[in-house]
Amino acid sequence: MTRLAAVAAFGLVAACAGPAPSGPAPKAAAAPAAPAPPAPAAARAGTIDLRNAGFEAEQPAGNTRCAPAWDCTVHGGPESYRFYLEEGAAATGKRSLCVERVGGEPWGLVTQAFQTSAFRGQRLRLTLSVRLEGVTGDGAGPWMLSQGGHAHAARLERGTSGWQRLALELAVPRDSTMVVVGATLEGPGKACFDDVRLETVPG
Repeated sequence: MTRLAAVAAFGLVAACAGPAPSGPAPKAAAAPAAPAPPAPAAARAGTIDLRNAGFEAEQPAGNTRCAPAWDCTVHGGPESYRFYLEEGAAATGKRSLCVERVGGEPWGLVTQAFQTSAFRGQRLRLTLSVRLEGVTGDGAGPWMLSQGGHAHAARLERGTSGWQRLALELAVPRDSTMVVVGATLEGPGKACFDDVRLETVPG
């Protein structure tokens, strides 16, 4: 199963099996996609609301799988990557969401999915803060995917660094049915993410 199939399986499931699409746009999933959440509302001109964009929501008791309102997806099995809220060293606010590879699988994803009827034919810009610790392999950073139209983009950084803002743009195909946005860690190391913002790009 491709990473797109994992995304489509329930609008982001906790685990999947198959190769990660790095570079070329992934093939459409053979399995039918579950209904995506509705498109987020535009809070002001150009800005698209994401849920719990700063990872400040309290973790529900007994739920240690992912941050509230986000889906954490792992290649192969959940034991390969650890997802957790970290306090005291956030880019903004109190918390950031960290991803750390603890097994041998190639990637872990932190994402939100939404229907794209209102955004077809538009260009979206995803911006987030990233902090890296010993990241090798392909790297870590913002990640976007359109289900329908086969559009996919990532901006990955390696090494060790303090908080930096990274931006990524994706042209939403006119036959897109769902867009998935978030961040990925592809390879060894630890990456923390914070202050995620999504907006439409004029023109």
